[in-house]
Amino acid sequence: IAERMGAVDAALKTKLTQYNAIKNSLATVKRRQTGNLSVRSLGGVVKPEHCVQDSDYLRTAFVAVPRPLAREWSNSYERLTDMVVPRSSQLVAEDAEYKLYAVVVFKRVFDEFTTKARDARFIVRDFVYDQEAVERDRLSAMEVVEQEQELLDNITEWLRGSFGDVVTAWMHIKALRVFVESVLRYGIPPDFLPILVRPPPKNADKIKQQLAEFYSYLETSTRASDRARAKSSGKSKASSSDSGAFDMHEFSSILSSDYTPFVFFDVPWTFLDEE
Repeated sequence: IAERMGAVDAALKTKLTQYNAIKNSLATVKRRQTGNLSVRSLGGVVKPEHCVQDSDYLRTAFVAVPRPLAREWSNSYERLTDMVVPRSSQLVAEDAEYKLYAVVVFKRVFDEFTTKARDARFIVRDFVYDQEAVERDRLSAMEVVEQEQELLDNITEWLRGSFGDVVTAWMHIKALRVFVESVLRYGIPPDFLPILVRPPPKNADKIKQQLAEFYSYLETSTRASDRARAKSSGKSKASSSDSGAFDMHEFSSILSSDYTPFVFFDVPWTFLDEE
């Protein structure tokens, strides 16, 4: 049982590691698709008409401006550095937090413009419009979504198949515990009957109490059996006490507050209960 359950546990860890990795990738994709304009991918936002293309000297900078700073941007962007094309700022998109502007600068001052913009709390996005790159990003995002769904389906199917094995092993261990505890409590040869009871949750405590009352005679008979065995072996109660032996029933109240005259093990079954 231990070997089989160890293999199941190892397989589960491997599958979860794989799924968590692709899930993290999916979270990154969703963040780039649904985040605000300071972090999301601009591939689906920027259009060709927003860009200066095929120029040896000019480059379009895309700047995410916090909404409260929009007026300050309009009044200051031309003076952030030299070689910013006057009146080239145009609003590309906006969301609840940012406005995205396109502004044309000379390539030679782009890094300086980025630094000065950052100092003014404007965020220059590292983005160059490329239709092929946009399409690659779109296909890559779709692939990640498909991989995540495929792994989720696989792990779900595997869990359904392994669940029965795990529960079977669990019930086997429970049965072994019942047998061992019954032998320890009632002695040999084994003469007892294991029963599985699944009461309605609201009546569980009541039924357990009724069973304890019904089988209360077992505690008395077990005590008598213990005394008989002690007597037949030539041991008196006093000598047993002197030798350190004790009757577990005399200590049941302090060993467990849930002691019952019959062997009892709780089996949590909430994963099958209907809400």
